Amino acid sequence: MFIELLELLRCTSDHAESSLVAAFSKVTNRFVDEATLGCPVCARKFPITNGIGQFGAETAVKPAARNWQPSEREELATRIGAFLDATEAGSTVLLGGVWAGGAQKLTEMVELRVFALNPPAGVIESANVGLLAVAESVPLAAGSCAGAALDDKFSPGLLPSILKMVRAGGRIVGPTAIPPPPTVLVLAKDDSYWVAQKAPEITPLRRASR
Repeated sequence: MFIELLELLRCTSDHAESSLVAAFSKVTNRFVDEATLGCPVCARKFPITNGIGQFGAETAVKPAARNWQPSEREELATRIGAFLDATEAGSTVLLGGVWAGGAQKLTEMVELRVFALNPPAGVIESANVGLLAVAESVPLAAGSCAGAALDDKFSPGLLPSILKMVRAGGRIVGPTAIPPPPTVLVLAKDDSYWVAQKAPEITPLRRASR
């Protein structure tokens, strides 16, 4: 994982958010190959192995390996970019499972950062793409992501965590096997996926004084 992406990671335990402290074992050209991330609040530790951040993924379903053609990656990146309305440079999005296949191409189309969750073999890390293995929670700060997309290999238990990570007004793509949360606005739906928007923040208007 590229070293600058580490500052975006958080402990997945239920307590006040805190940045993780890294103890490096192997770093190559600013890519962290082996390390331990420690939480200063609860002392929980999360390893990075072979560049992949491991966050309670021992119960996660591992996606099958995929060998995408360049045209397939470009089509996938174009689709997810449109679904998530990913146009803001410098923002962060989460792509889970098969959607992660378009991660690198998406960062080439738009200058943003992508965390690939439980990516199939063949998804390569870069300075803008970090790889994470997760199970029931996503290790990022609340409201830190512009959008997220999951496939049907994820547990429904991950969705509340995803909803927390996505900022107000951001979009979420989920499989029809996982019902969308009642708090989101469903924008589109087909036999495989739904696209929803998290409710935007409402700023109360104050009556002007006379």
